[in-house]
Amino acid sequence: MTISVVEWTCPECKTKNRETCNAWMYDSPIRQCKACRSEYLERRFLEVAIDGFDPRSNNPKFYMKGALFLLLLALVDGGLALYQYMNGYYSIKVLVIAAASVLGSLACFSMFIRITMGFQSKDNEKYMAESKARLADPAYVEKLRKYGYKV
Repeated sequence: MTISVVEWTCPECKTKNRETCNAWMYDSPIRQCKACRSEYLERRFLEVAIDGFDPRSNNPKFYMKGALFLLLLALVDGGLALYQYMNGYYSIKVLVIAAASVLGSLACFSMFIRITMGFQSKDNEKYMAESKARLADPAYVEKLRKYGYKV
């Protein structure tokens, strides 16, 4: 899946940390501050062997509906822009919304294709294997329990 960047603030030293992650944030929820090296729990990250997968990561209907809705919005905005242009004026906001809707529609459609062709399932299998490997370490499991995870 595409790479995202996540930011968080260390609860100890208040330093902002940035890190790349997968779009679903499947990784260890135990994070370490790059400045002070303190460890803490970041609930936005999911340990998939415990928390499970985000339901949207395997739902092609969700992305097809999103793609169709955004395409419809782009068509309506494009028609409105054309109407305004034919009457001698136009709003740049309408054009920006139309362009953003087209790009969003393409992104949703590409995710629909990834799910239906099985690429997302392969990624999910990889994330599950990584999660199970982390959970095979008793020290890691104990840290999760310390932070309130039911392992």
